Amino acid sequence: MYKKYNTNQTTLPLELSALLPQDHLVFVIDEFIESLDWSAYPLFEASEGRPGYHPRLLIKALLFAYSEGIFSGRKMEKTMLENIAMMWLVSQETISYRTINRFRSSLFCQNLLPELFAEFAAKLKTENMVTMETLFVDGTKIEANANKFSFVWKKAIERYKASLKEKAMQYFKEEIQPLVDQAMQIDDSDEQSTAELEEIATIIEQEIQDLSSDIEANPVKGKNPKKQRRRTLKKHLRKLVNDFIPRKKKYAAYEEVFEDRNSFSKTDTDATFMRMKDDYMQNGQLKAGYNIQIGTENQFALAVGCFLILRIRGHSSLL
Repeated sequence: MYKKYNTNQTTLPLELSALLPQDHLVFVIDEFIESLDWSAYPLFEASEGRPGYHPRLLIKALLFAYSEGIFSGRKMEKTMLENIAMMWLVSQETISYRTINRFRSSLFCQNLLPELFAEFAAKLKTENMVTMETLFVDGTKIEANANKFSFVWKKAIERYKASLKEKAMQYFKEEIQPLVDQAMQIDDSDEQSTAELEEIATIIEQEIQDLSSDIEANPVKGKNPKKQRRRTLKKHLRKLVNDFIPRKKKYAAYEEVFEDRNSFSKTDTDATFMRMKDDYMQNGQLKAGYNIQIGTENQFALAVGCFLILRIRGHSSLL
């Protein structure tokens, strides 16, 4: 025999919480968010238009979805239609994924979540669930969503920069300096800045304009040495504008991104190239990634951080 069932049977509305276990995580999230003093947080309230969802409701939905491994706004919206716990948590509202994404990417939410994390740690302490005396740290490396061949290495940039300085010094002394009387003197011990290179380019441009005006004002039949000089200056100007100055700016921008790191990805400058655990080829291939560290006590996360380099005894080393 089988139990009879009827999917079309009419039933009275039932409290959704009765369908969930009493120790369900959704009740903990609801109690924690409702226990916060929201008067300390400035809320944005529009005086016109349709009333918006309260941040408490949106924060609850985000926390529960994240705890279930759901990070897509569309999947969160779908969960509000299919998951009983989520339906109870949001009072059977169906919040659009656009609203969810707009809220969690807002400056208000970005400032609020760290505050909630601190409030959560304080609540665990007051309820004697953690002692704050012991912290267990563990972490993992997460591959960044960046092109594997977009690496920039600090040592390579330093080598190319030194080569650029040497070539620029030699080029200026042999080619530009004899042609432009106003050009600044080249010092063997100093490196020309981008501003100085641009100033030299401006001087050459002015020299070309003066030569052009002179050629037009005083035409010469046959071979004109001034035209030859103008062609030479134009060649040097192209060298400066298309080669030296762009490379100088590029290397300077790269050095600002490096800071204490030895590498970064062009498509994700926050990511550092490091060895991953999933090295399937067993060839020590480096991939752009992040080092995530979490501090826990009694299975509660009390601290979390994303690191690009590892500092050991005051020294920085590439992960």
